[in-house]
Amino acid sequence: LDDEKQQLQLALAGFRREDIEVSVERKVLNIKVQASDTEVGEYIYKGVSSRTFSRNWQLSDDTIVEDVTFNNGLLCVTLTREVPEEHKRKVLPIS
Repeated sequence: LDDEKQQLQLALAGFRREDIEVSVERKVLNIKVQASDTEVGEYIYKGVSSRTFSRNWQLSDDTIVEDVTFNNGLLCVTLTREVPEEHKRKVLPIS
């Protein structure tokens, strides 16, 4: 989005909001999806998979998870980087 905000997007078509768990522990963002056992019927071809999976991302010390949304099969995790003022870039005058 910009230098301080980023967004992680995962396409999770076929999953419900209740099947998804997003957590942060020790600066590790974990997204876990548990497949529901509600499928009935036989398929000749099924284009959308419904497997259980988990993904992890290591976050830097200055990154926080700001917002998590799930809309129309797209999970969006908004991350914000909070850089202290003393670490930000400064242009110094030349004398």
